[in-house]
Amino acid sequence: MTRRRRRAVLYGLGAGSVVALAGCASEGDPGSDDGSDGTDGGDGGDGADGSDGTDGADDGDGTDAAPETEVHQVGGALSGPAWDRGERRGFCALLAEESDAAWLLRDAPAEATAFVEATDFDESALAYVESVGPTTCHRGIAFADVAVEDGTLVASATVEQPDDDVACGEAITFSGAFLRATTDDRPDAVRVSVTDGWGETSEVTGDDGVLDPERLDGYVRPDGDPETVPTEFDCEADDFERHPAVYEGGVSWGSGGGAGGDGRGLELRVVDPDGDGGTEAAEFERGDEVRIELTNASGHDAYVGNQGKYNLELRTETGWTEVRGAGEGTNFEYTDEALGVRPGETLSWEFELTESGLVEGGPRADVLRVCPGLVPGRYRFVFWGAADIAVAFDYVR
Repeated sequence: MTRRRRRAVLYGLGAGSVVALAGCASEGDPGSDDGSDGTDGGDGGDGADGSDGTDGADDGDGTDAAPETEVHQVGGALSGPAWDRGERRGFCALLAEESDAAWLLRDAPAEATAFVEATDFDESALAYVESVGPTTCHRGIAFADVAVEDGTLVASATVEQPDDDVACGEAITFSGAFLRATTDDRPDAVRVSVTDGWGETSEVTGDDGVLDPERLDGYVRPDGDPETVPTEFDCEADDFERHPAVYEGGVSWGSGGGAGGDGRGLELRVVDPDGDGGTEAAEFERGDEVRIELTNASGHDAYVGNQGKYNLELRTETGWTEVRGAGEGTNFEYTDEALGVRPGETLSWEFELTESGLVEGGPRADVLRVCPGLVPGRYRFVFWGAADIAVAFDYVR
């Protein structure tokens, strides 16, 4: 997703797809960095790669008999690729139903879509695997040792090496392939030993997601207690009513699921736009800009409420207090549309740390205001458009 300034994205549906959602409240890479051809390609001619015709009976060691398999070569990387080839050898995902593949198929060639649509998910599981190589000829993935072990689909996947007499262009090239496994006991997890085009091998799982949360820019909250904790944050205006805390109970710091509590994989961070993008907590002064980023680090689509669904709070001696409000009787209701956030995509909010900057461009900017004025302390952003995910930062004036 292309990042845009706060005034462009804060309250719009400026990223991902909009859908109706009723009731929704490793190691380094030895290759070069000179690009990827990103072509879709055909099916690579791999076809079915073997079947033993067995009935999937257990071999007695927790491993089912080898499933019947069929492979479809995509040619390019359907994930984007969203994962970092400097951190891992590849990416894999287990697709338990056709809808699980929706995010991968948005820009897929027709042959790949047809292969997924032809899968009987009552009879088969579908795995998708990506890896990378150093030339334009490294665009196929070969599978071996496919089995189901204690409910996990396991396999080895190797980027196919070009023949010695084939002329290949030197360019980082990503490849992807679908592996269909038909077995009586369908797996609920996937683990693949991936060997990339440089011959380097590591294990990836469906739980890894497409991004490593530890490598995201920014931080969740400063360590320790804030230096300043105001006694209260009271507004003396008679007609002032605080924006309610729409979330219920506690918050999830930094990580959580999408709207409706659909698992985990969403990562929220505070980022200093003027900093170096590191993970050390920054202190902000009046007039500084602070950016909040929500990234889908998982391997599946996540759905969240519109970007106006948040609280901005200050920690006081009596607890967290929303800093914004409006005249008495103001309607603080929000609509129920949702954003589809693809794996690897980021939504962002940017605020200028002034009274007007915390409401400008946001929800109900025509009536909301900060009262009283900003004071030094720890401030918290809670996005209740997802599963009540929060981050915090210190303001020192």
